[in-house]
Amino acid sequence: MIFDRQLTSALPAAIVLALYAAAAGPGAAGAAETPAKDAADAGAALGVDLYRLLCAQDGNILFSPYSISEALALLSCGADGRTRQEVLKTLHWTRTADQIPGAFGAQHLQLDAASRDGAILSVADSIWYQRGHEPRAAFLRAARQEFRAEVRLADFSADLPVSLRMINSWVEKNTGGKIPGLLPPDALTPRTSLVLANAIYFKGRWERPFDEHATAPGRFFTTPGKSVMTATMARTAQFRTWSADACELLELPYAGGELSMVILLPRTRDGLPSLERQLGFAALSQWLASLDAARPEEMAVTLPRFGITYAAELNKDLSQLGMVAAFMRDEANLSRINGGRDLFVSTMLHKAFVDVNEEGTEAAAATSAVLTSFSVQAPRKLPVDHPFLFLIRDTSTGSLLFLGRIVDPRPM
Repeated sequence: MIFDRQLTSALPAAIVLALYAAAAGPGAAGAAETPAKDAADAGAALGVDLYRLLCAQDGNILFSPYSISEALALLSCGADGRTRQEVLKTLHWTRTADQIPGAFGAQHLQLDAASRDGAILSVADSIWYQRGHEPRAAFLRAARQEFRAEVRLADFSADLPVSLRMINSWVEKNTGGKIPGLLPPDALTPRTSLVLANAIYFKGRWERPFDEHATAPGRFFTTPGKSVMTATMARTAQFRTWSADACELLELPYAGGELSMVILLPRTRDGLPSLERQLGFAALSQWLASLDAARPEEMAVTLPRFGITYAAELNKDLSQLGMVAAFMRDEANLSRINGGRDLFVSTMLHKAFVDVNEEGTEAAAATSAVLTSFSVQAPRKLPVDHPFLFLIRDTSTGSLLFLGRIVDPRPM
């Protein structure tokens, strides 16, 4: 698994999914039930599954469940047989496969509506195909109409560096400049046949910003017996909270009311492992529903400034979750893309970046698939001073846009 993390001053996330043709032949919480909610639930369930695998690593974690699920949903439109069944199972999709495009298209449209009062949330998809290897009309129709994908011609066999620059430039543009060079030089080969790409970008101001003058060095306990000093923000205001057995939830809404960050703070300084063991889609959904139903109360909140970059190759993780055939050149069936049995997923990469400060949050994510031939009272205090989980969500659908863990907020 590729893993890279550092703290910086902005937030993007990016994922790369690469598919290659085989050398030899065949080989939200509380939201009403709607197609958009079905897609949001699928992404959130997949996100929790992935987190439970990734959290075995040390250090900070960040990824975009939305971006990964969007890539798999588009991939499922080109898959058939066992490959399609496994992709749908990994997505926790319980409805018919032909409902996937409409559901994810509806989620796409609803997320567009979340941009208001200065908040920016944009999502985009693209398909890049090798000259002379145009995908089947039905696959392109679903991609264009439901995923609103841009379809572009490339020439991986004759001019690989130009194709690489074009795709990386598209990703960088659609992630607000936060994901440059998403595809490494070896991600494409002259045998590349098609690349699927998804991007998400978010920038929002807190509904109740933190005062920069109130930020001061504060102690953060990386372990129960060890602490570090880091820049810590402070704000006393009305916040929505909920106490669960495993943690305390704190919602930090962004201006506009559709988007929010939720902090999941373990009850004890050594409580992160216990929280992670209890984390599941059903539990998270119940916690968030209870949080949404809670009344805001006066809170004195302290929160470290933090930023993360994170990268991982997800082939092994997705295989562990049941998506096996797609990565096997002799087993993959992606015939709905080109009518043949010569494609398989060679690699899936994810990259994420976040910046949380007094003003708000900036976030972005991208996913790409490469196919190659083969009451008035004293405020209650809530110091976020030990390792915690956090997520950024769309409250109208429950879409889980980003999910992460902070064990050390200091710049690295």
